[in-house]
Amino acid sequence: MNTPETVEPQDQAGPRTLQRGLLVLKTLQNHQGKGLSVTDLSRATQLQRPTIYRLLAALIDHGLVQNSSHSRRYSATRQDQGLFGLDPRVTIMQPIMQELAQLTGDAVFLVGRDGDDSVSLWREIGPYPVQILATYVGKRQPLGVGSGGMAYLATLGDEAIEQIIERNANQLDQYGGMTQREMRQLVTNTRIRGYSVVGNYAVRGALGVGCALCDHKGRPILAMSVTAITERMPAPRQKEIAGLLREALDSVADKF
Repeated sequence: MNTPETVEPQDQAGPRTLQRGLLVLKTLQNHQGKGLSVTDLSRATQLQRPTIYRLLAALIDHGLVQNSSHSRRYSATRQDQGLFGLDPRVTIMQPIMQELAQLTGDAVFLVGRDGDDSVSLWREIGPYPVQILATYVGKRQPLGVGSGGMAYLATLGDEAIEQIIERNANQLDQYGGMTQREMRQLVTNTRIRGYSVVGNYAVRGALGVGCALCDHKGRPILAMSVTAITERMPAPRQKEIAGLLREALDSVADKF
């Protein structure tokens, strides 16, 4: 049984929270592999579950921990993905993402690939009062269910796309009831437009526009997207945002 937690004096609360956060992080680092659930972490650290949830949220937001939405297990990210060595793609893209978030007013996301998954590398929040923040640094989901991941997926070869869709088939239904057929159609639409438009799958009531950056051989390096509530994303604005994304990505192409 977990021991009760006491309220700390104000001048001790900060250091105490830091110590607990580091304890959770260290515990996850010592159990790499399948990851740990909140219950596992609570048992290992003797911290209460609400405290674990708060600490995990902060660690995830800073890219130090990632979670699997379908297994509800958490794991420490590799150090080259967290604050102890920021991903070089983030270092290059962060200033541009900040500018784009201010310009559009909406949330901007940077996405990479790990196997059959997309991985959120960074996000910047715009000033519009209603923000779509369903993804965060370190979050993984099947490649293609979000606008950034779809932009990335559509740049791959037909055979690779088909293999990824088939391997992810048993997970797609968790994202707004997406089907393999719908994902294939989204790939086709993305290729025709030159940018992705994905709405109401990963997040209900949200719509994202994404573009991918490829190297000189046409291989995708990353993708960037802007996501907002559906009402803010009529077709003309989708096209406008795609142009801003393309311009931003082209401006840094020579840095990769």
